[in-house]
Amino acid sequence: MASTSTYDLAAIRRALPALAEVVYMNSGTEGIMAEPVLQAYFAVLGHFERYGYWDRPRIAGAFAEARQRLANLINADPDEVGVTHGGTDGVSIVLGSFGFRPGDQLLIGDQEHPAITYPAFALQAVAGIEVRRFRFCHDPRETISSFTSQLTPRTRMAAFSHVSCETGIRVPAAELIQIAHEHGVQVLLDGAQSIGMFPVDFRALGCDYLTGSVHKWLCGPKGTGVLAVRRDRLDDLTPRYIGGGSFAEGFPAGDLNRPETVQIKFAPTTARFEYGMRNPALYAGIVSAVDYLASLGWEAIAEHERRMITRLKERLAGIDGVVLQTPMEWEHSSALLNFRLEGVSGRELSRRLWDDWKIVQRAVREPEGVRLCVAYFTSDEDLDQVIEAVLAIRRGKS
Repeated sequence: MASTSTYDLAAIRRALPALAEVVYMNSGTEGIMAEPVLQAYFAVLGHFERYGYWDRPRIAGAFAEARQRLANLINADPDEVGVTHGGTDGVSIVLGSFGFRPGDQLLIGDQEHPAITYPAFALQAVAGIEVRRFRFCHDPRETISSFTSQLTPRTRMAAFSHVSCETGIRVPAAELIQIAHEHGVQVLLDGAQSIGMFPVDFRALGCDYLTGSVHKWLCGPKGTGVLAVRRDRLDDLTPRYIGGGSFAEGFPAGDLNRPETVQIKFAPTTARFEYGMRNPALYAGIVSAVDYLASLGWEAIAEHERRMITRLKERLAGIDGVVLQTPMEWEHSSALLNFRLEGVSGRELSRRLWDDWKIVQRAVREPEGVRLCVAYFTSDEDLDQVIEAVLAIRRGKS
């Protein structure tokens, strides 16, 4: 069945030359940059690298432009948005800057990326906090119940993914955030697997902090991300990394040769976390990437991915021995899925898909299986290749 996307899918795919060689189904790790974006990005990067500081004033506006584009995308104020090195960077900024005290509890999900689990357990080891976990369930009512049951008077923050990187479950984020706030708990929402996939509204969700990766579903420069901090939460975070750009204009104040006279005041925006040397070409690349996808239409992208992932689930579910480990309903899931093939380990299945069929994906350890992502450029031919590969691997094991 042909795709009925509102954009020209064939033209879009021609702008992604890798698709002539591989079936790319791993935007959840790294997206691939379209040629028009890449050319614009390389032009700025090349000129800046050749001319250095002479070129910086010409492209300095990219800093504000990138924050503005990301703010528009997630419905935040530009002053609430900062550019990071990725989703992991944003999570570590929030968790590392928040005023946890020994005995405080941090509540996280049971399907989190190391971006959340690693800093969480590091804080448990070095700062004396307690990490608790709640379950991501196919039924959102069960997720809500598990989340609520894990809250205690000592819970200071909840940090969890909007979409599970392991199973593609979309958590009922707005409901969880409301419950957390009713208990006096702040919320860090990890949007690494949602921003750029479907509309994410920072204001409507009500979270205190939102992080995401620009290099995943937005297909921007590798090693770029976004951090949004609600205005009234900004001073709840004390930056741990300090450099040029960290302080408000006019600070540090006092005589630097007389340390006892020095006063500081942090910048009044989330850009306070963009300390030190920053490459403006990366910011220009973010602008180009966001503008390119915006020209296709965010609703059109979400609808295309909904249609593609639904077809893929239905076709995989029709294969004997395939077990889907992702909800079927789009509103409870996303553009990524996890499946397993009985009799084949997830690692072996992933290897066969990669080596024998050139299908770019990744193995998942828990629940064991393979993760496939559809993107704005995924075609029915891509789905055909996946189904043919799974059937061939199944026959080889039957």
